[in-house]
Amino acid sequence: MVVRLFVYGALLFLGMSVFLIIKEPYTLRIVDLNGNQIPEIELIHAQNYQIKDNGIESIVNSMRVMRFKDFDELQTVTAEHRTDKGLRGVLTTDKALVRDKVIHCMSNSHYVRSDGVALEGEDIFYDLNTEVLRSDKPFIFSQERSRTNGLSFVYQMKEGTIAANSIHSVIQQVERKGK
Repeated sequence: MVVRLFVYGALLFLGMSVFLIIKEPYTLRIVDLNGNQIPEIELIHAQNYQIKDNGIESIVNSMRVMRFKDFDELQTVTAEHRTDKGLRGVLTTDKALVRDKVIHCMSNSHYVRSDGVALEGEDIFYDLNTEVLRSDKPFIFSQERSRTNGLSFVYQMKEGTIAANSIHSVIQQVERKGK
C-alpha cells in the first residue's frame, strides 16, 4: 500500500513537472479594459533619499509613483538636491517619466537654484549618465536680473556650458557700490 502511494505520488509529481515545463508562462493582466498599462507597483506620497558619505544629497517627493515594467511615472514631483559647490536646487514638475537612466520632465517644469539661477520649460530631458539637460521646446532661463528666452537648449552640467537656439536675452548688470 505504501509503495503504491509512493509510485502514484511520484507519477503525479513527474506529470506536474512536465506540465509546468511545457506550459506557457502565466502573466498577470498588464493592460486595463481601456488599453492603458497597469503599474506593477503604485506608491502614494512617496519620498526617496539619496544618501552619500557627506550626508543627504537629494530628496525626491512625489504625490504618486507608478512603476511599470520598462519605466517609472511620477506625478506632482518636488526634487531637492545639493550641488558639489554646496548650492541648493529645487525642481518641480507636474509629471515625469524615468526610463533607461533618463528623466523626462513632461509638463510645467521649474528649476531654481540658491544662487539665483532658474529654468522653466516643458519636455525637459536629463540624462543621469552624461549629466546633460536638454529640451527641444521653448524655455526661460534667468539669473539674478538677466533673462533669456529660447526655442531649445542643451546644458552640459559637468562643464557648465549651455547651447541654445533662437534666443532673446535681456542682460542687466548688477550695480556695484563703492567705485
